[in-house]
Amino acid sequence: MSRVSISGYMRSFFAAVLISPLLAGCSDPAPDSSQRPTHDMRQFLTEVRDEWLVSEAEVIRWHELKDQKGPALTGNPSWQQFMGFVEEQLGESGVIDIQRNSWTFDRWQSSEWPDSSKWSLVSNGESVHVANYGANSGSTGPDGVTAELVFYDPANPPSNFSDKIVVFRTISDQAVVDRFINDDYEYRSTVESFPEYGQPVPADLTDAQSAGIFLQLVQIPAFIDIATEGGAAGILFVLDAGRDLAAGMYTFPVPAIYDTPSLYLDRREGGKVIDAAKAHASATLRLEATTTESTAYQLIGYLPGNKYNTPDDELIQLTTHTDGPSISQDNGAFGILSIIRYMSKIPQSDRPRTLMVFLDCRHFMPGAEAAFAAQDWFARKPDAREPIVGVVGMEHLGQIEFIESGDTLVESGRVYPSFIWTTDSSKMTELAVKAVEDNKLPSAVVRNVARPGVHGRNQGRWYGMAKFAPSLGIPAVAVMGFMGAYWATSSGIERFDAHLFRRQVATFIQLTGELMTADLAEISTARSQ
Repeated sequence: MSRVSISGYMRSFFAAVLISPLLAGCSDPAPDSSQRPTHDMRQFLTEVRDEWLVSEAEVIRWHELKDQKGPALTGNPSWQQFMGFVEEQLGESGVIDIQRNSWTFDRWQSSEWPDSSKWSLVSNGESVHVANYGANSGSTGPDGVTAELVFYDPANPPSNFSDKIVVFRTISDQAVVDRFINDDYEYRSTVESFPEYGQPVPADLTDAQSAGIFLQLVQIPAFIDIATEGGAAGILFVLDAGRDLAAGMYTFPVPAIYDTPSLYLDRREGGKVIDAAKAHASATLRLEATTTESTAYQLIGYLPGNKYNTPDDELIQLTTHTDGPSISQDNGAFGILSIIRYMSKIPQSDRPRTLMVFLDCRHFMPGAEAAFAAQDWFARKPDAREPIVGVVGMEHLGQIEFIESGDTLVESGRVYPSFIWTTDSSKMTELAVKAVEDNKLPSAVVRNVARPGVHGRNQGRWYGMAKFAPSLGIPAVAVMGFMGAYWATSSGIERFDAHLFRRQVATFIQLTGELMTADLAEISTARSQ
């Protein structure tokens, strides 16, 4: 059984018993050199040796470390521990010239789910269960703010909600969900079952059952602007989600720090508050938070190829985010570490291109990447892009699917899809499909968004990492799971699947090797506008 099943009660036990040895070192021994083949080892750049892959046991240990202190949000203690471990392991795996591109920022924080000691809501004299805080949303102080509730109906908005607590309900529109999930594709591998691999997949499931929460979250930033400009005293976001799904739900896209204290409610509790708002009742919203000057940094390093530090060197950039609220948002750094560990077993003389590790911390910072564009490594060092000839992106790995049963989240019985994007090259698409098939990656969807898919329809847009590559004319491939319940801080190690993670890593080791060895003319793509 590759997935860890740990109750909330047991998590402290694992922290005490299992995490301590991690800090002393959690590397599997390198394969004995006597077991290495004597013929050309370059073939193992694109023919993955399973025994060279990181083991499921070690992958679980890595994620236990990541989960030990809660969500890894840039600058907080959990992120510092996570990044310190990744940097150490990269160095031990042969990565050199490691650099931190650093800057300071104001970090907002409150108590983290399930600790609700810093946030609460009282309506009509009764305590209301709160799912989570609204990230970066100011602070009320310990006494909270008491004000009249007002419901915001987009079809008939209130004329004035200044100094009131405004209630906004996100909309779960099935037609929008259907359009979102029905994008075409180049290739789709067989859907796999979970937790017992190889068992029949439940026949009555649809992709729509796990796609809706993201489309609700993206409605929130626009309303934050409406509420702050209207002088609201506070905001209550009501999600069309049961208690389990809403628990610890994080704000995304992540707003800059704003001074309108906000909370999240599930559909049951939120329905009561909406009724109270329509009756012009008052409520007391409490959100205690602080801001602290903290250090952020992007981590850059290199696994040298055979032309490293020469004018002829070419780089394959391995990129991911390092911050996020859940166990797999984002664990892409562990995916990249796994690639590096594998490639380090091939002598430098047989590595035709250098691997550049680029770990970006800006995704869940206040205002996200756009707010820190000037601090980005490539903004500060524009010449650094010149030797990059390919890009590999990884994020949201090892995810299984959860669906709602009333207020409860349950495992659906299948693996969550791995979405894979390639740049506009038939050869790149062929390589991606081959890697999926060679490494038996289940539930994989390969897309080239620049052209119609197998059914002649639009393939949607490129989400996630490496999506900048087409505008630069650089060949690229990227993978991500599609999140579902993993948008929330409540998704910890007990929802991580090491078996799926390992298959995703094997697939992207092969694709990394293809980029390291490819004739660039065969995989080149026109620069998109």
